[in-house]
Amino acid sequence: MTCPHSSRYSLVPDSDRKRVEYQRNFLINPLPPGDGICAVCRGPAGRGYELCYQCSEHRTAAEGMLADVVAPIAYAVDPTKAIKDHQHVGTLSHKSHKGRQHAHNLYNYKSRVITESTIRARVNLSSLVAVYLARHWDCFVKVTGGEFSHIVTVPSTKNRPGIHPLEQIVTNRIRLSVIRPAVNPDCTADPREFSRDRFRLPEGSVDGARILLIEDAWVSGSRAQSLAFTLKAAGAACRGDTSTGDNSRGVSREGKI
Repeated sequence: MTCPHSSRYSLVPDSDRKRVEYQRNFLINPLPPGDGICAVCRGPAGRGYELCYQCSEHRTAAEGMLADVVAPIAYAVDPTKAIKDHQHVGTLSHKSHKGRQHAHNLYNYKSRVITESTIRARVNLSSLVAVYLARHWDCFVKVTGGEFSHIVTVPSTKNRPGIHPLEQIVTNRIRLSVIRPAVNPDCTADPREFSRDRFRLPEGSVDGARILLIEDAWVSGSRAQSLAFTLKAAGAACRGDTSTGDNSRGVSREGKI
């Protein structure tokens, strides 16, 4: 459903809308926060808990210096990981045939060997980003207290050369100044865990900036939240984190792209 005050949606090309309409056949909307659903990542949480274990650990380690808003776009289900410990997530596991294609797109768009499948995945994700942000932009601005000034994508921690395809996709669709963080080579923390030292920023690049932070796949959320901490510690005024896919515990919350 389009947000009631979405002023940008009318500007989205029909070709993007048609691609996303087709993707509705296999996209799974994130569940709303509630009993058993994490208020941050929308993954499974224990009954009676606001946050899942990972997000609770992030909050403690960062002392609250995390993304102000996290907005998953869709679940990308990994059908090889059965989830049976929670009623809601168990329901999602029965829809693995739907989430599988989105997970396929999130995997293939990063391929360094450009094939027809790679191009198709990038086009689909590009349209999904454009439509999602156009529909919800005004809501993001309202919740975060003002317009975004800069866009940041979470860099690869695997020493991938060149500009990451995610950055290419989002910067082609969103006209904001780009800040390009780098992985700290001296960081020895487990990549699956939150670290205050995982990333570095260009000097003086974020002081007072209002950041739209985009991640492709949220597995544990450690990379996105580690970068959110770095941005806030460097003086960013706000960080809204959106993710194209979420893969944690068998459910990929690809809602941040």
